[in-house]
Amino acid sequence: MKHTHSSDSSFDISVIIVSYNVRDFLRQCLQSVHEASRNLSTEIFVVDNRSVDGTPDMIRKNFPDVHLIANSENLGFGKANNQALKTARGKYTLFLNPDTIIREDTLTVMRQFMEDHPETGLAGCKILNTDGTLQLACRRSFPRPSVAIPKMLGLSALFPGNSFLAKYNLTYLDPDQSYPVDAVSGSFMFCRTELIQSLKGFDERFFMYGEDLDLCYRVREAGYQVTYVPDTTIVHYKGESSKSAPFDSLIAFYRAMDQFVRKHFGPGKWLFTVLVLRLGIFLHLLFKFFGRILYQLRAPLFDLFLIALAHALALVIRFRDPSWFFTYQPIIPLYAAVYLGAILALGTLRNRKFDYTRTFAGVVLGGLINGSITFFIPPIAHSRLVFLIAFLLTLLFLPGWRLVYHIFLRKRTDDTSTLRKTLVVGAGSKGEQIAKTLTAHPETGYLFVGFADRNFNHPMTISRIEDIPEIVRMKHIDEIIFAPGETRSTDMMQIMNRLQTMPVNIKIVPENLDTIYGKTHLENIEDISMVDMQFNIYQPVSAFIKRTFDVIVSFILLILLALPAAVSAIFKSPLARGYGKLFLILKGDWTFVGDDPAFADHKRYYKPGLTGLLQLEKSGKISEEEHERYMTFYMRNYSIMMDVELLVRTISGTR
Repeated sequence: MKHTHSSDSSFDISVIIVSYNVRDFLRQCLQSVHEASRNLSTEIFVVDNRSVDGTPDMIRKNFPDVHLIANSENLGFGKANNQALKTARGKYTLFLNPDTIIREDTLTVMRQFMEDHPETGLAGCKILNTDGTLQLACRRSFPRPSVAIPKMLGLSALFPGNSFLAKYNLTYLDPDQSYPVDAVSGSFMFCRTELIQSLKGFDERFFMYGEDLDLCYRVREAGYQVTYVPDTTIVHYKGESSKSAPFDSLIAFYRAMDQFVRKHFGPGKWLFTVLVLRLGIFLHLLFKFFGRILYQLRAPLFDLFLIALAHALALVIRFRDPSWFFTYQPIIPLYAAVYLGAILALGTLRNRKFDYTRTFAGVVLGGLINGSITFFIPPIAHSRLVFLIAFLLTLLFLPGWRLVYHIFLRKRTDDTSTLRKTLVVGAGSKGEQIAKTLTAHPETGYLFVGFADRNFNHPMTISRIEDIPEIVRMKHIDEIIFAPGETRSTDMMQIMNRLQTMPVNIKIVPENLDTIYGKTHLENIEDISMVDMQFNIYQPVSAFIKRTFDVIVSFILLILLALPAAVSAIFKSPLARGYGKLFLILKGDWTFVGDDPAFADHKRYYKPGLTGLLQLEKSGKISEEEHERYMTFYMRNYSIMMDVELLVRTISGTR
C-alpha cells in the first residue's frame, strides 16, 4: 500500500470515516482498510465528532498516516464527511462507517467496477450483519407513498417476496446479483470524487440519518446510476454510534425521513407520506416508551404483587375466607406504598433492584411505619394478627426472590445483563486492583467496564476524568468507584455535582476510614472496602426543597425589590448588583447558601452562593484544605434549617 501526502496530486481512493465514541470498532475498521489498500494508493481521513473515549489519541498513536480531523463538537454525519471531502484527492471516495470491517479485496473490486461502469456515479456493496445475514439497508428504494405505507404497516416483512409490498428493502430481488437501485447504505458509499464534490457532498441540514438517501437522490438527478454490487462484502456492526442515545437516534431517523420527503417529493405526495411517517413515529415511540417503563419497573411491580399476595395469604390464614381481601383494600395499598417507599429510600428500587440486604432493611423500616399506622390510628386499624403475618411474609418474599435471583446468577457468571456496570476512576495500581477484584467476583453484582483517568495510557481507559458524565450517559454506568489516592478531592466533588441528576451510585475506596466523604453503607469485597459517597445536599428530597426555597424566595424578592433596585441602578448602588444575583438564583446558576464565589468555577464544590458556611466562618485568604473541609461538612450535613440559620446569621451580621 502506498500512502502519500500533500506532495502527491491524486490517489486511487480517498477513504473518509466519521467516528463518534467507537474507538475499538474504529481500530478494527482502520486495520481492515489498511489490509485492503495494499496495491492501491489511498489517503484515509478520520473525522472525529468529539469522542470522549480516547479515539483521537488512539489514531495518533496507532495510525500516524491517517489524516485526523478532531472536532470540538459533534457536527453530525454529513457535515463531518464534507470536512474531509473538501480536501480529498482520490479519483474515488469511499464514505465508510467506523463500525465496519471490509474484505481484503473490497477496495480493488469496487474500484474496478467503477472503471468498467462509467454510468455509475455511486455504488454500494453487499453488507452483512454480524450473524452473517444480509443487512437490508444495503439496497433500498426512496420512501414514496407506495413504498412507505407497506413498510410502516409491516407488510414488507410479512411478504418479503412480493414486488409491490417489499419495495423499500427490495427483498424480492436476488442479493447476489448486481442492479441499479434508488439508494444504498450510508455505511458504505463508493463514489466518483469529482461528481460528489460538484454536488457539494452531503446536505448538512441532515444531522444524522437521511443524508445518504438524499445524496443518492441527487446523484440520480445528475444523470448517474446508483448501483448495488454484491461482488464483495463487508460486515457492519449496525448502530454502535447511536447506542448512547437510542431514543434520540430513533427520533432523528424519523425526522430525517420527514425532511427527505418534504425536500424531494411534490406537495401532493409528501403531505400524505409525512402523515403516514408521523403516525409511525408516534406509535413506535409510544410502544418503545411504555416498553422501557415496564422494563424499568419490573422489580417494584413484582414487589407490589408479592405484597398483595402476602396480605391475601395472611387473610386466608386468619379468616379462612379470601373475600376479606376486598374488605382490606383501602389499607393494603397504603401498606404497599409504605413498603415500596421504604425500600426506595434505601436506594433499592433505583440502582440496586436485586440487593436483598437493603430490601430486607427496607421491609423492616416499612413494617415499623405500617405498624405505627395500625396501632396508633384506630380508624384504619384492622386485625393486628393479619398485619403481623403479612409483614413476616413480605419480609420473606421481597428479599427472598432477590436472594434466589443472586443464587441463580452466581451459577451463570457469564450472564452480565443484570450486573451493575461499574466505572473505576483511576487507572493506577490501586485502580487495577479494584478492577481485578470486581472481575473475579461477578456474584457481587458488579461488571467492570473500564477506567476513567487523566489520560489514555491504560488500554482499559474509556474516558478522561472530565468526561465522566458523558461516558455515564453513553455507557449507562450504574456505579462509579474512586480508587484511593488517584483523584483529587476537588475532582471528586465536582463529578458528584455534575452527576447529581443521573441515576448512578458513587463509592470511594478510602485509604483509611477516618477520611470518608460519604456515609451510610460500607461494603466489603475480598480485601477492598467501599463506602457510598452520599451527601444530603444531593438527595432528591433535599435537592427539591433547596431548589424550591431558592425559587420562591428569589421570586418574592425580585418583586419586592424591583423599584428600589431600579433607583439604585441609577446611582450604581450595590443593591443593583445584588438584585442581579437574584435572577441568577431564580435561573438556578446561583443559590442563596452555597460555595464561595471567590473560587474559580473549576475549584468550586457547589453552586456559588450569596452566603455560606465558609463565608461566615472564615475571612481573608482561605486555603484549599479549609475550603474542602467546610464545604464537605456543609454538603454532607445540609438541611433547609441550616440554610435558614446561615441566612439569618448573614442578615444579622453574627458569626
